[in-house]
Amino acid sequence: MRLTAPDGTSVPPYVFIPIAERTGAILELGYWVIRRACEEILTREPDSLTVSINVSPVQLMAPEFANSVTAILREMEVPGDRLVFELTERLEMESEEDVAACINDLKLLGIRFWLDDFGTGFSGLSWLRFIEFDTVKIDKIFLRDCETREGRKMFRDIVQLVKNRGTNILVEGVETERQMAIVREFEIDYAQGFYIGAPKAIMHLKT
Repeated sequence: MRLTAPDGTSVPPYVFIPIAERTGAILELGYWVIRRACEEILTREPDSLTVSINVSPVQLMAPEFANSVTAILREMEVPGDRLVFELTERLEMESEEDVAACINDLKLLGIRFWLDDFGTGFSGLSWLRFIEFDTVKIDKIFLRDCETREGRKMFRDIVQLVKNRGTNILVEGVETERQMAIVREFEIDYAQGFYIGAPKAIMHLKT
């Protein structure tokens, strides 16, 4: 999601998303994103294409969120297993029980949950403690730190921690062949970064 200010300048998500969370506007923004994702799914092949969407604990704590998502999927005739919801561990939760209940309801629709930016916040282990994620995305800073002996040990420890949970792993920030070699060495499930592909506008995507 991007926002253009009245003067034409681009406002990055890290600026306007926290404001949307504080004001409650994140709910309507979130529903718009889900609808937009469903539209893209319906216009693309193959049927296995999935779209990943960032969601906020503010959305998950809203009593009507799971029902609203269900209604959108039924209206758009898109199965839930075509969507992935990503949560960032930088965000704290006010009510673990409410969030867990909402996630369980959404999982019944087939929606998968990924933990984003693992290792950069203070709540990551809490997330892993009470939510069964399909995939954990390890933040790019740990891959970059593999250039040092201590950084490599830290990366190994984090990978092993997640593997012990029986969860798939995605490493962010893969930008070089050397980094890709590390991903292969540690038998990581997925990789993301400029070495594999740069972000593109929807109109330029090919499936």
